[in-house]
Amino acid sequence: MNLAGTKILVTRPVHQADNLCRLIADNGGQAIRLPVIEIVEFENNQDLLNCRNQLAQLDIIIFISANAVQKTLTILLKQQKLPAHIQVIAVGKQTAKVLKDWGLTPLCSKSPFNSEMVLEMPLLQTPIVQAKRINIFRGEGGRELLADKLRQRGATVNYINVYKRICPPPLIGINELQADIITITSVESLHNLLTILKAKKWLDNTPLVVMSQRIREEANKLGLSANIFVASNASDFGLLYAIEKAIKHS
Repeated sequence: MNLAGTKILVTRPVHQADNLCRLIADNGGQAIRLPVIEIVEFENNQDLLNCRNQLAQLDIIIFISANAVQKTLTILLKQQKLPAHIQVIAVGKQTAKVLKDWGLTPLCSKSPFNSEMVLEMPLLQTPIVQAKRINIFRGEGGRELLADKLRQRGATVNYINVYKRICPPPLIGINELQADIITITSVESLHNLLTILKAKKWLDNTPLVVMSQRIREEANKLGLSANIFVASNASDFGLLYAIEKAIKHS
């Protein structure tokens, strides 16, 4: 893979950008960091504290992101181990990796690592999931699909928001920023990027590499005219191969 001479804008949060930036650099590209989302945890999260006190009553816990794992388990497992009967599900490989770092053995959804694929997992099918008690840990907001479908299948489901995402203030030097390709990993990131880089004409013609078809559809709705390339799966390697494809089509 040859990304030589290509400037690639990486919009992941600060603590999540390292791996993608390293992959870009290892393949000859130049990663330009512009975090468009800042992860902020809630203070005195009563829902999470209540969950910690009632943990043994759960059957399944689902983690939407690696951020959700870190923000949850720091509190949830502070003074106890996870009861052996609880099944743990990760949405995506990175989330599964972080769970393993905590000593857990998660089940992971298949590519493209989204809610739809989680809903195809055998243990979440009717009638197996019926009457199961499930908590889903995530950032504030997001899609309701997962809980809605599981409730239709007879499960008792609660969302627990363990962090929120905010748009950070623009960095110094933002007016001089320019890239050959922009990577976007969520719909919210796309909106924040447009807020931060509003009135930047080069943005209209810069190819986008996005994590999902949903992001592509949103970019089209927002009137972006540049070429858009969708990663084959929701991972840094998926983004990397889509970057290569974007370069070949430029």
